[in-house]
Amino acid sequence: MYDLEGRVALVTGASRPRGIGRAIALRLAREGADVVVADLPAPFADFPEYGVGSVEQAEAVAEEIRRLGRRALALPVDVTDSELVQEMVERALETFGRLDILVNNAGGVVGPAPVVEMEEAAWRKTLDINVTGTFLCSRAVAAHMIQRGEGGKIINIASAAAKVGTPWLSAYCAAKAAVIAFTRVLALELAPYRINVNAACPGDVDTDLQRWGWQLEAQVRGIPYEEVLRQATERIPLGRLSVPDDVANLVAFLASSESDYMTGQAVNVTGGVVMH
Repeated sequence: MYDLEGRVALVTGASRPRGIGRAIALRLAREGADVVVADLPAPFADFPEYGVGSVEQAEAVAEEIRRLGRRALALPVDVTDSELVQEMVERALETFGRLDILVNNAGGVVGPAPVVEMEEAAWRKTLDINVTGTFLCSRAVAAHMIQRGEGGKIINIASAAAKVGTPWLSAYCAAKAAVIAFTRVLALELAPYRINVNAACPGDVDTDLQRWGWQLEAQVRGIPYEEVLRQATERIPLGRLSVPDDVANLVAFLASSESDYMTGQAVNVTGGVVMH
């Protein structure tokens, strides 16, 4: 176990009941941290069919954290909007007085399609959520960490897709590769301030978003959903799909003092599918 007593964590994209963000928020709370649970207040206006979290779900996660004996705050945010990101950080600081850990978990795949058929709006939205959102949140929180002068931890949720190309996911693969590159640059820039910046790279994680992707794959390939699931599992050397807690376990380590001599790393959580 890692002692995060007295620390305050901000986790974006943390409201969905079966999501990675919720698992991370709860794990950090179990380690002793107070947690800001942030997520979108409403679906995307330009992509209403894309599933997102909600204010009600964020508050439900915050209540779970309070039942663990930790303080929690649920905040609405669109990580692609710099003003809303700044408001989120200011409200978190007003409530807790400090931020020690930032987990840039908000991300997603909008309008997956072959490159020659992909809509430009879907391409831009996918990069905006994953890359611009990570940049805006990191910029706002890092400025606070530098000013406070006590170090900190920034953990970006990238993906194994950043390292292995996947058909139909060109925008997502490009976005997550950019997140890894951004992680390395930010790690160099913030090292003098004792702020560690690392990335987690999950593989196939059994979440609602991943299940949506598998359902889409089943439709495109004309095979049963169960067959897509079987094939996905068969590709994993450790023999099972990842669950959100597998990612949360790594994030807890990266958020703790045990990782103080690690920075600029992109760590795989793939059950052995990706080893570089």
